[in-house]
Amino acid sequence: MFAKYECIACVIEQIKSIINKNFKDYEEKEKFEIMNKISLEMLKYSTYGKKPIEMARIIYDNLSEYTGTTDYFKEEKKQSNETFLEVFDEMYIFLKDSEDPLKNAAKLSALGNVIDYGVKNSFGELEWELENILKTKDFVLDDFESFNETLENAKILLYIHDNAGEIVLDKLFIKIIKEKYPYLYVISAVRGAPVINDVTLEDAKEIGLDEVSSEIISSGSKIPGTLLSDVNQEFMIAYKQADVIISKGQGNFEGLSGEEENIYFVLMSKCPVVSRELGVKVGDLVFSRKNLFVK
Repeated sequence: MFAKYECIACVIEQIKSIINKNFKDYEEKEKFEIMNKISLEMLKYSTYGKKPIEMARIIYDNLSEYTGTTDYFKEEKKQSNETFLEVFDEMYIFLKDSEDPLKNAAKLSALGNVIDYGVKNSFGELEWELENILKTKDFVLDDFESFNETLENAKILLYIHDNAGEIVLDKLFIKIIKEKYPYLYVISAVRGAPVINDVTLEDAKEIGLDEVSSEIISSGSKIPGTLLSDVNQEFMIAYKQADVIISKGQGNFEGLSGEEENIYFVLMSKCPVVSRELGVKVGDLVFSRKNLFVK
């Protein structure tokens, strides 16, 4: 998926957001100069034909020169992980009692970004929201039956994760997959370094992902998505060996759409550019084997 003209404004908005969060004590002139310098670097780098996640790379590389880190959302990630973990067992029971546990777990995983986990105080509130969402939302692009059939004969599943918080819902999805297909070897892949609120090995360890995944690896990626030109050898081996791949979230879709492997894209479309690429509306849920969206 190539970046469109709107992606430029989106990446600049990311720069502004990080400056607002991490440069509060800087003088206005300093913030202006940082914003100006990084925006110009990004614009110079962002020639037509790049993917949106490639455009984001330059801002994190440059901002880290000032802060010494790219982990700008460490506390937010920790909080969202903890909030979902508190109700993990109740969500598991809720799904197991539902009409279609596996598909509902997939929907819940895709919906992770929209659940207002910052304000939930009890499972009672969350349960009401989950039940309401699962009843009213379905996959607009729905290749779930094909996915389920593929798992019947699969030996290795590669699950490429996206954000913190929702990784707990990924864990729930994998748990239910493994219960149905106990001999399936599940490899979970996470980012190689902190970027936005994406999941790293530290986050995966924190939520006990190893309780359900057979193996957890770093993709080596230091951008908010997965580009095969950026990943490490360990990831490429897993990628080539996998019988089926789950690509979770928009960033991974941006990087992997158009690749030929047996990839299922699982996401909620959150921007007009991705929505146009997929032929869906903003807010629609996707579980799609279609991967030839390069334009």
